Amino acid sequence: MRRCFVGRRLLSTRAPGTPFAHDYTHTPIAYTHRLPPRIEADTFKDHEDVQEPKDPEPQTPIGQLWSSLSNDPLQGKSPSDFFYSFPLTNFKKLKKRTERPRKVRMLASDFIDDSLYNPNYGYFPKQAEIFQTGKPFAYTDLEDTDEFVTRWKEQYDRYGKQPALQLWHTPVELFQPYYGEAIARYLLVNYKLNLYPYHDLIIYEIGGGNGTLMANVLDYIRTNQPEVYKKTRYKIVEISKNLSEKQKLQKSLAKHGSKVEIINKSIFDWNEFVPEPCFIVGLEVLDNLAHDMVKYDIYDGQPYQGYVVIDEHGDFHQFYTPELNQDTENFLGLRGLEFLSEPSDYMKTVKHPLNENRTLQQFRNFLTPFNNALSKTEFIPTRLTSLFQVLNEYFPEHQIVLSDFDSLPNASQGYNAPVVQTMLEDKAITTSTFMVEQGYFDIMFPTDFHTIRDLYINVCGKLVKTSKHAEFLEQWGDIEGTTTKTGENPMLTFYQNASFLHS
Repeated sequence: MRRCFVGRRLLSTRAPGTPFAHDYTHTPIAYTHRLPPRIEADTFKDHEDVQEPKDPEPQTPIGQLWSSLSNDPLQGKSPSDFFYSFPLTNFKKLKKRTERPRKVRMLASDFIDDSLYNPNYGYFPKQAEIFQTGKPFAYTDLEDTDEFVTRWKEQYDRYGKQPALQLWHTPVELFQPYYGEAIARYLLVNYKLNLYPYHDLIIYEIGGGNGTLMANVLDYIRTNQPEVYKKTRYKIVEISKNLSEKQKLQKSLAKHGSKVEIINKSIFDWNEFVPEPCFIVGLEVLDNLAHDMVKYDIYDGQPYQGYVVIDEHGDFHQFYTPELNQDTENFLGLRGLEFLSEPSDYMKTVKHPLNENRTLQQFRNFLTPFNNALSKTEFIPTRLTSLFQVLNEYFPEHQIVLSDFDSLPNASQGYNAPVVQTMLEDKAITTSTFMVEQGYFDIMFPTDFHTIRDLYINVCGKLVKTSKHAEFLEQWGDIEGTTTKTGENPMLTFYQNASFLHS
């Protein structure tokens, strides 16, 4: 938890032989360590006039002053020497670890995956629990939204006083069965228009939570379309072993028998070709897909890839290299630069680093120590790009229904930056960076649905559209059944910062 500390005080450099003490004068994002391009050793042999690139020096007088007053986070080494002294690792290797790693470097996306999904200390396997109501709310018997909130809070008594409990709320649980029934109506209409009776109704849900959506969808289809129910199969692809076991124990799913299949694996490890037409459903999944960090040179706009280094003391450092990994290159290439002239709703509130005034960036670089002439951080959805590539390769006949947050309050620093928070004594505590003790914090990203719509079209070659949360539910939901006596509708007014991407 020490890395969340944001207070600043000046410390003298540790004298030789004295015990190590963590330096609280800065956070992991205070220093932007910029690496030069790497040149193969043979280049120097073949070209005597080629000089090996040097690490960038502090570029501003203010930065030099700061260096003289605070501890050196790189312990006297150059950025390159420090960075390459640690072996490169990734999430697949880290999954085998039972303890949080030290003396390694990794992509930002691998650090985020490890923080959220490591089976031994990750946030979701060890900390999070999805809130579940004891029974559905009878909205037509409630006076108004205030009474709905009161009844909702009463449900917390079932969880008791558990200070470490991280309760995770989803609209599927809050508004069951009505929310799931809205999804079921959408699936049924599109199935009967395009596939019935020649194909079965096959549904894959990514990250099934408590299994509530599956139960609500199957119950609705069985009651209202029994002839379609006979042809229905529902499969959950669940990365969490704990949740997959919980889903299997759901009494509401047992009655659907062989129509239900729980697959305990990550969708990113999927390797089975599915030729049949199917629907891919993912609710509250996109926000926890790992992102990569990119900064841009403030003079020429060249992108730099972000890495996280964990030193021998367990402290975090951010480094940026002009050498992009394949996932980052893929995303930046697919997105192109046209989006800068066609701003999405998100871009209207937060300027993209490439759209910022160059003179202002250069002035900020002069004033702010250790920016090293790099822009603010952009978090790019590389895992989401990989998800679309998996769907395109293994599910070529799919249709899609995805929903998540299109904006989030209290985000950390950067463009498309996440909210990083944990619960402490029933209060949400946010931090200024995702580089915090792995497994104790939820890391949630907003989704720019304008951008991912274009990304999906480029990757999968299928037409999709976006809808705001309330717009989708007004079309497919039971509005009468979710309206209170005063005419208020919590299902429509809650989650106003969410959207749908659907075929």
